[in-house]
Amino acid sequence: MPRPRLKDRIFTALTTLAAVVVLIVGLSRGNTRVAVLGAGFFLGYAVLQSVSRRLEPAARLVTGSEADRAEALAQFRATRLAAQGGLAIALVAVILDVTLGWAPGLWVAGTVLAVLALFVGGLWWFSRGARGRRAGGR
Repeated sequence: MPRPRLKDRIFTALTTLAAVVVLIVGLSRGNTRVAVLGAGFFLGYAVLQSVSRRLEPAARLVTGSEADRAEALAQFRATRLAAQGGLAIALVAVILDVTLGWAPGLWVAGTVLAVLALFVGGLWWFSRGARGRRAGGR
């Protein structure tokens, strides 16, 4: 695995430094909860950035940045699948609400989770096909 670029290392160092500063300032003012939560936030952000750099192909698929044609098509198909799934669930929820009087509260949370699962699953499924075509086409 190649070494992280200089700007990535600097970013990680700065977010770690920010975590230390927030921890010191929070503790010096007697607010332990804010100190720990603030430091945890900055450290978590540094870890997230560090991990996402190592997942370059997957990160490109999710964000769409620097994606080639096959990756962009996989992302489009996954987005379309998630939207169609969300619309189908919403339609079923409206029908059940009108006919049986079911409250929509739980449907909203369930639909959000289902749409997210459909997007991630669709991204995985369609990107597999894109990688297979790319490898077979060379």
